[in-house]
Amino acid sequence: MYNTLLGVCAGIALLLVPRALGLATGRTLPRLARHTTTAPPPPLGARDGWTVTLGVLGVLITILAGAMTLTHPLAPARPHVDMLFGAPSFVLGVLLLAAAWYLGRPGNDDRLDLTRVRAALGPVSWVVAGLGLIMAWCTAAIVRFEAIGGAPKEEPITGLLNGHPWIENSFFALMYAAVAVGCFVFPVAVRGGGQRAWLALYWSWTLAGAVMALFSAMNFYTHTGMLLNDPAAPAYRW
Repeated sequence: MYNTLLGVCAGIALLLVPRALGLATGRTLPRLARHTTTAPPPPLGARDGWTVTLGVLGVLITILAGAMTLTHPLAPARPHVDMLFGAPSFVLGVLLLAAAWYLGRPGNDDRLDLTRVRAALGPVSWVVAGLGLIMAWCTAAIVRFEAIGGAPKEEPITGLLNGHPWIENSFFALMYAAVAVGCFVFPVAVRGGGQRAWLALYWSWTLAGAVMALFSAMNFYTHTGMLLNDPAAPAYRW
């Protein structure tokens, strides 16, 4: 529940937030193709969609990450994982709820005021930068202490790397580091900084979000296999 559904929701949030930010601030959304278009401020209909989407993700992440942060459900296995994953996700969930509330407020105009959006994001950028510090130190802890470790051998797919914990640790360290980079450049990007800051924010969160969502979705399969692969059960490797 915590590194399956929570991970998928957090990954999707990292994918969507740069896109919502680009629409809200009139930024050009990068494309893999050469053609790019500058998105105008979103109309009310699009804003309603973002409000619902960010609100749903915020509720799920806040509940699951809040429980993980306050109750430490994984303590019998690896107590530090509750801190490394639950606490940053908890901050993300609350920020998503705040964003959904801000976007969902009724207004006289059917479009967002870019000046007001940038002004509102100014104080928020301090929180996001603080989250970047958390992610950076989590990255250091993962690298220094091999905090993630290797999947148990009973787990399909990832269990094949059981004897090589450095692979999974490196995987998570790179993902956390990418999120930290986006958090650090967030204040510059929302203030209307250069294109480099915006692209660093967009691609670091996009890549980290895609990896996190795909990996966490795979865990629904691998964790099911791990729970079935007890000594008295058949070994479901794939």
